[in-house]
Amino acid sequence: MFKHTFNDTILRSYDIRGIYEKTLTEKDAFMLGFFFGITVKEKNPEKKHPLIVVGMDGRLSSPLLEEKLTEGLENSGCEIYRIGLGPTPMLYFASYFYKADGAIQVTGSHNPKNYNGFKIVLNQNSFFGEDIQKLGNFANNGYSETYDGFSKSVNIFENYINEIIKPLKNIEGQLHEKTIVWDCGNGASGPSVEMITTKIPGKHIVLYSEVDGNFPNHHPDPTDESTLKIMLNKMKEVGAELGIAFDGDGDRIGVVDKKGRSVAGDLLTAFLANSITTNDKSNQTIILDIKSSYIAYENIISLGFKAEIGKTGHSNIKKRIKEIKSPLAGEMSGHIFFGDIYFGYDDALYAAIRLLTLTANNFELDKFISTLPETFISPEIKVICSDEIKFLTIDNISKKVFEKYDSNDVITLDGLRVKNDSGWWLIRASNTEEALVVRFEGKSEKGKKELFLEVKNLLKNEGLTLDNY
Repeated sequence: MFKHTFNDTILRSYDIRGIYEKTLTEKDAFMLGFFFGITVKEKNPEKKHPLIVVGMDGRLSSPLLEEKLTEGLENSGCEIYRIGLGPTPMLYFASYFYKADGAIQVTGSHNPKNYNGFKIVLNQNSFFGEDIQKLGNFANNGYSETYDGFSKSVNIFENYINEIIKPLKNIEGQLHEKTIVWDCGNGASGPSVEMITTKIPGKHIVLYSEVDGNFPNHHPDPTDESTLKIMLNKMKEVGAELGIAFDGDGDRIGVVDKKGRSVAGDLLTAFLANSITTNDKSNQTIILDIKSSYIAYENIISLGFKAEIGKTGHSNIKKRIKEIKSPLAGEMSGHIFFGDIYFGYDDALYAAIRLLTLTANNFELDKFISTLPETFISPEIKVICSDEIKFLTIDNISKKVFEKYDSNDVITLDGLRVKNDSGWWLIRASNTEEALVVRFEGKSEKGKKELFLEVKNLLKNEGLTLDNY
């Protein structure tokens, strides 16, 4: 019998993630493979060997974890296609391409190099939240049977690249004279970007495309402006039109316009809405996450679309985009999802191609950003808070909020988003880090300061410190 207890801290809302050899081990990888494989078999009783695709990012621990994951899947009686090293979106594409019953990417995403984890798909849908908790309970109870499965290596790389560059085919636009700087951050997107830039028009400078799990040049998090400085300097040096950066597993994008301004994911989504072609915009809803600015929301409305504020988290948004057949969704963190002529999952490389397609058609990102009204919005601020108390802290703050505010002014979809005469503020528990996430947007500079002080005092009452941003 196989039986296993996972560390509680690694079974997260969107995926499984922990510190390698501390909270996440090779045995965890084996047991995850086995119990997920049995789960897939039970959901596909007509198949003797359900098909599961496995991929991995470039972290130092990924090859060993992928090996043990595959062993566990083989013991569950599944057939496994191993696609090797690549960005997480390549795994999602492979799952569709092969019509797989399940898929798992070994990845630590944008976390520090000593982290790793797993993103999971079941029948082309995200496997998250309650699914992950049930899998943990299943492993804890154990399973007595084992089966003979098998695996083989397959090459999906060129199919994936050819699929994502389709929007730029047959475009005779302005890209030939444009210079684009790409920063792969030594993450898993490097080989893909190298291939893409040989197949599309324009002048391309690619930084740090060699995959290196030590991340020797900078941490692969494109929402951290400190990681964009090298790319920004190169852009100035060569007079680039755009800078495009990726996180460690290629599902999050960071963009800098030619004036050197970092463009948040919510505003980038609003710009990318210009690429959605439909005869009936009024029946199409574009999704933003709960951290997004009302400027992005109102800009999408101005284009004739409906807009919706939803839960943060790539798994939540992938589920919602299917439910309402949304053509586009985006998070402030840089997860961008196209559901119009693509598959509806977050693919930063594909988002980059759609951005370049707009550029080729004379939609200039810097002009778009310059036309937006002045904003008085904070960056995304992370307040250190342990996993053990962060959700309890949100509950405590919630009680105080409802003593002061009308329920119509509070959104509890994902943490607390509260509006008042000064603007709005958000406090939510991160599902990927030991932190609370804070953001606020004032109607004026004074309003922004008032929101900051309100949030600071609420956190202070819980023993947490919100430093000046």
